[in-house]
Amino acid sequence: MKTKLTIILAFVASTMSAQMLTRGNEKLDTLCQTKFTAVYQYSISTSDAEGHPVTDSIRLALQVGDGVWKTWTYERYLFQQQRDAEIGDDHFWFMHNEALMHIATTTVGYPEGKTISLESIPPLQYEVTEDTETPTWKIVEGSDSVCGYLCQKASGKFRGKTWNVLYAEGIPTAAGPWKLQGLPGLITYAADDEGIHTFKLIGIYQEAVPITYSAGSMVSKFSMEELRMITTVIPYETATREEMQKQKKNVFGNRLYPSNPRFYMTGSNEILSVGQKSGNYQFMGGLYVPDKAHKYQPLELK
Repeated sequence: MKTKLTIILAFVASTMSAQMLTRGNEKLDTLCQTKFTAVYQYSISTSDAEGHPVTDSIRLALQVGDGVWKTWTYERYLFQQQRDAEIGDDHFWFMHNEALMHIATTTVGYPEGKTISLESIPPLQYEVTEDTETPTWKIVEGSDSVCGYLCQKASGKFRGKTWNVLYAEGIPTAAGPWKLQGLPGLITYAADDEGIHTFKLIGIYQEAVPITYSAGSMVSKFSMEELRMITTVIPYETATREEMQKQKKNVFGNRLYPSNPRFYMTGSNEILSVGQKSGNYQFMGGLYVPDKAHKYQPLELK
């Protein structure tokens, strides 16, 4: 019996990525077609559970269409494009960074004049809808080059932070990574004045592919009766931006959170502990929870 249970748990562990990356039963709404997709390296300077300085980094894809743009992890973008081979066999490494950095999927311009962010506080995922707000930009004298594009400088205030950016007038769009937008050209580089958050363009795909939106999160559960994973779509919880900020501050901003993230996740008894080379992690409500976390560095202070 013990051997059989070990085999089952090994099988579940090997397929847990389906909880985060799965195509089955998902209904996607197509918002528009992209004009291009920009890829950024996003970095956060922070500290680990012991207080040592660390830098977390992950790639983001910015899909740009007419009046609509979507920022999400590059690996999820690759998966939707069915370019799985570029992700590699181990999905957990980017899920780990995604969870450490509290990456949201942000769609600007859908619905018109609105911004929707899909946020996660395990075991729940939230849909946050707000009015699209443009940073207050000021053009700064000087120029630089990013990925071979001549870029102009600008500085702007947004939600309690000052951002220093570069934008390429040769790429005609008001888009930028995350919620940074509203300049006469693609934002190719952005860093807050504290040097905590940095977005840097590393490549552009000229392509016409769908920008999509899903009305629910996909959760896979292992059926002991059928000995297989069963995937269902669960509607997102809804919250205002202010409610989401407060929840994230209370959970992720707790000074003890980095040393024991799972303690602060409530509402689900469905926990699977899985070993990895750099430590342990759990899935709660289908969402990845690291065994140890890093100090929370919010993008918005107000």
